[in-house]
Amino acid sequence: MPDLPVAGVIPFSATDWPGLLTATVFTQGCPLSCRYCHNPTLQAFRGGEVSFPGVLEFLDTRRGLLDGLVISGGEPTVHRGLGAAVAATRARGFPVGLHTSGYSPTRLAALLAEPTTRPDWIGLDVKGLPASTPGVVGCTPATARRMWESLDVVTAAGVEVQVRTTVWPGSLLERQLPELRARVRDAGHELVVQYARGVDADGHHRVA
Repeated sequence: MPDLPVAGVIPFSATDWPGLLTATVFTQGCPLSCRYCHNPTLQAFRGGEVSFPGVLEFLDTRRGLLDGLVISGGEPTVHRGLGAAVAATRARGFPVGLHTSGYSPTRLAALLAEPTTRPDWIGLDVKGLPASTPGVVGCTPATARRMWESLDVVTAAGVEVQVRTTVWPGSLLERQLPELRARVRDAGHELVVQYARGVDADGHHRVA
């Protein structure tokens, strides 16, 4: 059975896959530390709270009610069990959506290359222009460049994708939106812009 550390499950969501009603699982563990992250408890790498076989059993009880399953994070592509989880879900007749920052273009390409592990839809979160990304998510410049390769990977694969980014008012990211939109448009996509909520001028969540 798939070995995917699941930190939690939303049984019904109308917002995680545009136009569809899904269940959404959140994988435990993320190599990034986005300053606006609203759920930092998902960053640590440790075992999940929910078994993925249990998720599959839940899906079986929701046939006819759900359109699919979204696998979010954390960052799902860091987990070796992701492909098996996608395959097991699709084998049960449920389409799979994947939320990813594009952290691992190699693993993403491998998923898309096999019919059994290929997600039906991808929500690709670009974190900013390559030069700006390290200051936002705490990664190296090399990692930032690698994450951008994932845009080329999903474009070449022809999978349905939504490319989105998160900014906050007055930020460098907000000022760079015209350039970011143009770069995403050159790849054949329209950029969806999300504004971080409850953050200060530097993008950090305000302390209550």
